[in-house]
Amino acid sequence: MPLPTKPDSLEHPHDAAHWFARMQSGEVTEQDRKVFEAWRSADPEHDRQYRNLDYIWQATLKLPEQRLRSMMMTPNTAGKPPHHDTSRRRFGLGLAGACAMAVIGGVAIMAGGSQQQPDTLTLSTQKGERRQARLPDGSRVFLNTDTIAVMQFYEDRRQIELQHGEVFFEVSTDASRPFIVDTGLGRVTVTGTRFNVRRDAHAMHVSVASGSVRVQTGQWWNPRTRPLTAGQQTHIGSDQRPGSTRHTNVDDVVAWMRGKVVFNNAPLAYVIDEMNRYLDMPARLEAPQLAQFHVSGIFSLDDPHAMINALPAIAPVRLERTPDGRLSIQSR
Repeated sequence: MPLPTKPDSLEHPHDAAHWFARMQSGEVTEQDRKVFEAWRSADPEHDRQYRNLDYIWQATLKLPEQRLRSMMMTPNTAGKPPHHDTSRRRFGLGLAGACAMAVIGGVAIMAGGSQQQPDTLTLSTQKGERRQARLPDGSRVFLNTDTIAVMQFYEDRRQIELQHGEVFFEVSTDASRPFIVDTGLGRVTVTGTRFNVRRDAHAMHVSVASGSVRVQTGQWWNPRTRPLTAGQQTHIGSDQRPGSTRHTNVDDVVAWMRGKVVFNNAPLAYVIDEMNRYLDMPARLEAPQLAQFHVSGIFSLDDPHAMINALPAIAPVRLERTPDGRLSIQSR
């Protein structure tokens, strides 16, 4: 297949690589679409080049992310200042280069190829269960309740997929093999540190106990990056936009490792949601007017039912068991 564009043409502000990068950026306006369609219909060659790029892009999606990253990383020419360019333009250049190298080099477009098969380890816990394990690289992980984590160890990286739940990581230092935790909403990259990652249904939370981490969201070729250091925390919602960075008491965040849960002036609705993480039959707050009633306390996770039964001592509520066995929390 002929390459979609000549290298020189990539400098033109309205070539196929420019438009492909813009249309893939996720930040396209209606005006962008109109100008793009006008460019594409102005010349059959424009349409052919764009379709070629799209074809090659779909093929490169089968490549491992690290392989594509290395293909797109080229050192800046010595003595030349970097171009002041938009991220989408930079991606257009990098994309064209990566696609060209993929075609010219014949790199593992076909599934499988010669890619190293990683050592894979899956760890999980049931509701109310906690466990710890030592990984093949010497790192230690601590799993909180209702957690599934799939861990893959490659020659050049350590890749963790946290499907749901909460894990505290003590990462052994290895600068040549980054330790990457991916939750689907964002990624945390470190080389050696101690940090906590929690993945709920609609958000992820990252807290750093020591060292530093890099939190990324968005596509790998156009990420939003946020560094965190010891004592800092951030969260990422379902829109994959990082929340603000704030200082937190990490000892309280990871009190679950000591079999405790700590609430400091927390809304009652939040407290009940937290307790439900450990209960086999969830409790339900039937008094919405008390959702923002603030409570404090330290509870043992070793007896989740005693934890929920203690609520009437710290909040104006009463507990009732429904016929189906669920716990109803009502105003008293």
